[in-house]
Amino acid sequence: MCGIAGFSICDKDHRVIDSRKLATALALQIQARGEDATGIAWSETDEHGIGVWYMKDAVPAEEFVRSLDQIPKHTRTAIIHTRYATKGSPENNDNNHPILVGETIGIHNGQVRNDDQLIQMVGTGRTAQVDSEAIFRLIDAAPSTDDLLKDLSLINGTAAIAWLNTQEPTTLHLCRICGSPLFVGTTPNGSMVFASLEHMLRAAAVRSGVRLSEIRSVPEGVYLKYVNGIVMDVARIGGKHLLERV
Repeated sequence: MCGIAGFSICDKDHRVIDSRKLATALALQIQARGEDATGIAWSETDEHGIGVWYMKDAVPAEEFVRSLDQIPKHTRTAIIHTRYATKGSPENNDNNHPILVGETIGIHNGQVRNDDQLIQMVGTGRTAQVDSEAIFRLIDAAPSTDDLLKDLSLINGTAAIAWLNTQEPTTLHLCRICGSPLFVGTTPNGSMVFASLEHMLRAAAVRSGVRLSEIRSVPEGVYLKYVNGIVMDVARIGGKHLLERV
């Protein structure tokens, strides 16, 4: 059991929502699902343009959040993870989340039972011991979204995942494959905030002053793609797209 959370902020909320405050509230709420390590990845604009930054450490969220002053107050996109370690010691930070593989950086709640087989199929080898690494090697190796949807169906286990691509920093990908819970909330202006459990999502929103007009559970087997709060794609794992891509 781990905790995942994050957000994709729309244009209207960009200078209204305090993203640092929201990230802190989300991290503290999902801490109950894992205290072995905490991590975050976010989009940030610097002199080189928009990029993805991340940090993680083998500490609980209540200690980790002291470092969140490094995050821009109005970042558009972030993913957050609190780890309950199963496979792979948290003392090796490569086992902690977010996990960076090529251009993909992601977080996972659940357990992958066929991680060795998936990594062998991809043919890249592995950096650490954590089973979640197999998911992001699978994602990074997929040449297209359609290929990705087919490949994700090969995962044997439980999984709710979120990831960013370093080449598309304000695009957030969400997927609930099986078992692991995942809830998505929407602000009146159209921003998206997510967390593992509904009560954690609601509490983080209240604590950070973010009003959510709707909260729903992501069905099993569904993939979602957001850009600055806007849903750009909805699809079934191993199946068809349910929304025309813009």
